[in-house]
Amino acid sequence: MADPAGFDGALAALPEAKRELARLMLAARQSVPAHPVPRSGAGPVPPTALQSRLWRRERTHPAVATGSHALRLTGPLDPRRLVDALSGVLRRHEALRTRLTVSTTGQPRLHVDEEPVLRLTRADLSGFTPQAAAERVALQSTESASTVLDLESGRTSAFRLLRLAPDEHVLILASHLAVFDGWSSGVFLADLAAGYREGTAGPAAPDLQFPDYADWQHRWLAGPDGCAELARRRAVFAAEPPAPRAPGGFERGHVPVRLARGPVGAGLELGAAEGATPFMTLLAALAVVLARKEGRTSLVIGTPAAGRFAGALEGAVGQFTTVVPIRLDLAGGPTFRELLRRTRAAVADALAHQRLPVDVLFGDGTPPPYNVLFALHNYPAVALDLPGIEVGQLPGPPARHLELYSPDPAAALACIGLVERDGEIGGTAEYNRHAATPEDVRGLLTGIEDVLDRAAVAPASPLTT
Repeated sequence: MADPAGFDGALAALPEAKRELARLMLAARQSVPAHPVPRSGAGPVPPTALQSRLWRRERTHPAVATGSHALRLTGPLDPRRLVDALSGVLRRHEALRTRLTVSTTGQPRLHVDEEPVLRLTRADLSGFTPQAAAERVALQSTESASTVLDLESGRTSAFRLLRLAPDEHVLILASHLAVFDGWSSGVFLADLAAGYREGTAGPAAPDLQFPDYADWQHRWLAGPDGCAELARRRAVFAAEPPAPRAPGGFERGHVPVRLARGPVGAGLELGAAEGATPFMTLLAALAVVLARKEGRTSLVIGTPAAGRFAGALEGAVGQFTTVVPIRLDLAGGPTFRELLRRTRAAVADALAHQRLPVDVLFGDGTPPPYNVLFALHNYPAVALDLPGIEVGQLPGPPARHLELYSPDPAAALACIGLVERDGEIGGTAEYNRHAATPEDVRGLLTGIEDVLDRAAVAPASPLTT
């Protein structure tokens, strides 16, 4: 915070050149914009808080930060055009040409390489029977998800092109989660399609790149606005106890989950009447379940957010995802209608602070005050428009969300990730085998259904926790 009188007084004792330099330095410290802007120069920048954590963890857990996607391409594919398009996407997005090095002072820094390196392997499976080829595609997909990628070397992506027949191919992408989030897959595919159609005349590089965001985050957190935001948000969660760590640490498990259409549909209608989105309504019901389970009237649930709070970030590949902790208040025995209003306000308030990384907010070695994460995904659907080629998504291996979203996976219970399609809500829950069982996770979903069912019948009755 500026102190003009004191600063000017101190300046008076300095020679003119030093006074001007001091003024510029103070202005730089105070003028960090509220949103990322293109950085000046192309030198190395500090990694984001999330990247730093993933970098540290992958040193002892190889492939922990690898994600994988697979596409089936049906039609007369031109492999050379596809290779050129892949190289074009790598050239267009700095995040995909980024590597992390450690400075002489031991500080990690992101460097952007000038030229892209396309790592592509090919396999011809056309001589196998359809069943044998399908088995090998599944094996290749599993292997892709276990690819050891490395942020330090810059090996952050690897592709596999499988030929099943002259007009049937599968493209598999392995990407490092430190540079590639869920939203990035849509950006990547849209740019890949444009590059395939248009060649070198494909889309221009985005005005704002991921290293611009990383540079801005570091400067904003060190500036007065970031420090003030951190202090305010820590005060909000000061009274919430940290989540307990499981004695056995962390071991990943997955279980498919689905919500029953009847009670959920009625509950969502009630939520809509109160101005609540489906996410808010489901979150309120989950809060009731957890409050009853833990015997509390205040609790925190984490939710992954896209983190692209500036419109210019939407066209860039990178890892912008953040976890937004939402504090929910069930004190006083509110009705479900009242809880919906409280939840709506709590979600809006939490999302307004998504610039603040959860790794900084709860980065002092103490687990965060939540052990359950909940998401209703709404990544924009991208139609991959390749001329003469039908494109379909292939099911991939389960995600590694808990290690991505939680600063302390040993203190995590579950991450429930749902998607709404054609009136059905379902997905996959990832859980910590040392803290929960599949039955425990399904019990949370059953509890949500029960809360919504009862709320739809008696929305004005007080909740009991």
